[in-house]
Amino acid sequence: MKADPAQPGPVPAVIVPELFRTTGGVQVFSRRMIAALDSLMGRPVPVISRNDRREDCPAAFLEGRQFSGMGDAPAAARRLLIAGACFSSRAPFFISTHPHFAPLLRLISRWKKKPFLSVAHGIDVWNIAGSKVAWGLEAAECVLPVSRYTEERLRGQIGAASPSMEWFPNTFDKDRFHPGPSAINWRERLGIPADAAIMLSVCRLSRSEFAKGYDKVLEEMPALAARYPGLHWVLAGKGDDQERIAAKAKELGVLERCRFTGFVPDDDLPDLYRSADLFVLPSQKEGFGIVFLEAAACGLPVIAGNRDGSVDALANGELGTLIDPESPEQLASAIRSAIESPKPDARRLHEKCVDWFGPEAFKQRLGQILSHYPRSLAQR
Repeated sequence: MKADPAQPGPVPAVIVPELFRTTGGVQVFSRRMIAALDSLMGRPVPVISRNDRREDCPAAFLEGRQFSGMGDAPAAARRLLIAGACFSSRAPFFISTHPHFAPLLRLISRWKKKPFLSVAHGIDVWNIAGSKVAWGLEAAECVLPVSRYTEERLRGQIGAASPSMEWFPNTFDKDRFHPGPSAINWRERLGIPADAAIMLSVCRLSRSEFAKGYDKVLEEMPALAARYPGLHWVLAGKGDDQERIAAKAKELGVLERCRFTGFVPDDDLPDLYRSADLFVLPSQKEGFGIVFLEAAACGLPVIAGNRDGSVDALANGELGTLIDPESPEQLASAIRSAIESPKPDARRLHEKCVDWFGPEAFKQRLGQILSHYPRSLAQR
């Protein structure tokens, strides 16, 4: 009989790059996955971390949990220590929140006869053909790509040896990302008039990441500024491309309508969304695109590209507008429509985001996956 996803089953050990020593997308995803597993299993699940030290972890996280952190060891020794921790683990199977552990887990599964599952996020598996990571993932009981786009790219890399895959999209903090007044006066901070319309984009600004699409938004600004005299564009994010994009804005004659915030602390991001009127980013390289979901959850109309994980983040267009990111005409039309149309019902949009991607939906998807995988344990 298959396990009820709402009931405790075989308890896995979770392998993570890190959880608390630094903060980023994979770290946040890993923490949320562990929280969901704790709830599903009815107790704290064992965790093996490559980079965390015990002192990096909150006391509440460690309470009752078997935790093995390698962060105190020299970086060159951590892979060996991870192998030792996996080899000695009494857990019946492993879940990795990053695919780079897959080669090690393939060896562990051969030695210890213990299956493993692995999450796949985005660029980490888009170009792995013939690599050790691809070899490792071939042996996974199941791979959990966060978007169907990542799944498609991954199958193309592994080919006929592709393992089973189950779509496992990201979740978001519904208690932080929601509509409402902004506690931070971003308009005052950025020198934008209180009655101005704000078009927002949030992403990493990198000279190597033109597929993010912020150049395409900027190129629409001269026509938009002429049509909507109060419109301002805010581009938030850190990286090495801010100077170039500012110079381009000056060349286009719209620099006074553009604001470049640089790095925005995670705690300040919800208020930045709530200060805007529209979110636009015609990207072509999102593994999932959490910023689209966060913006929609704050009640913003969202415009995204239709060629990558943004499609999943916007629930195939249920939560926002999907366009061809290579079409300036579609981008301009979507922006005009968003500015000129009545604002969406922000509370209802937030509820739809929670229904699709909230913590409970995330946990239930994970429970359903674990009711089938690993196959050797799902029948117990």
